[in-house]
Amino acid sequence: MANERIYLSYATASVAVAAVPLSFFGPGGLRLAVIGLLMLAGPGTALVLLLRLDPPRSMQATGVLPLSIAVAIAFSLAMSTLVATAMIYAGLWSPPAGVFILTAATLALLGFELKRSRTTLAGAK
Repeated sequence: MANERIYLSYATASVAVAAVPLSFFGPGGLRLAVIGLLMLAGPGTALVLLLRLDPPRSMQATGVLPLSIAVAIAFSLAMSTLVATAMIYAGLWSPPAGVFILTAATLALLGFELKRSRTTLAGAK
């Protein structure tokens, strides 16, 4: 279970980091896929990992996993909407800057999750 969390963290971080250069240039289809995935599941997945909403394997059939997915998508879309709205009200509309802000939020939440997991592991020894 711990390895799955690490792989999910790596995948989320790699999508977030790959979205920044793709927000400036790149093939249209790849830009759409990577930036769309960041907006749909980037900060929310990092939040779910931080809050540890993933259930043990014995409880996955009880509906906690769909709840985790719903929380991840809802939080990511809310963050994307808040960033876009703030940029519009400030009169500073720049899609690459919005992608960078979402990437920074995702990486910050993943960093907090990494620090928390290392603290938990150090306390368990």
